[in-house]
Amino acid sequence: METQIEIRRAELPDLNSLHELHSYWIDKKQIKQVFTTEQLEKIVAECDVAVAVDNLKVVSYYLLNPFFDTGNVEQRKEIIKKLIEEGRLKEGKYAYSLQAGTEPTYTGRGLNRKVLNLLREFYKDKYDYFIGIMPYGNEATEKSSLKMGWKHHGDVGIGMLAVISTKDEND
Repeated sequence: METQIEIRRAELPDLNSLHELHSYWIDKKQIKQVFTTEQLEKIVAECDVAVAVDNLKVVSYYLLNPFFDTGNVEQRKEIIKKLIEEGRLKEGKYAYSLQAGTEPTYTGRGLNRKVLNLLREFYKDKYDYFIGIMPYGNEATEKSSLKMGWKHHGDVGIGMLAVISTKDEND
């Protein structure tokens, strides 16, 4: 019997399974922003983290990190500023520190899109755009991000830059 997967805001009881999924992708070298359990707890407690939960286990997540500089926020701001000046990106309020992960056995079910759309809903009045930097060589993520509405803006020296509007998938 298949269980019902719930798409919702993360809560503190989700913290352990969220951290396990986060750690899995760090071990696979697909996530560079490493958060301690305490840092994740602050993000979950004070921000809107979108999750997909199956049987009390976080199986997909999108989070925005406004608290902890993981060493790349200023670099990302400079990249966006340059692309705006070149006319390649629109002016607006950008969120620079997003992170996502999905349990491998749950890929292909559209969970990432649902979780991203919930995060967009949470932040549509605060930010105009989210940016993401995808690691090199992750073709599956590149393909799925296009399906979700992310616009690719090429190699920016640290990975593939992708941008999505918080308000309109066509922007």
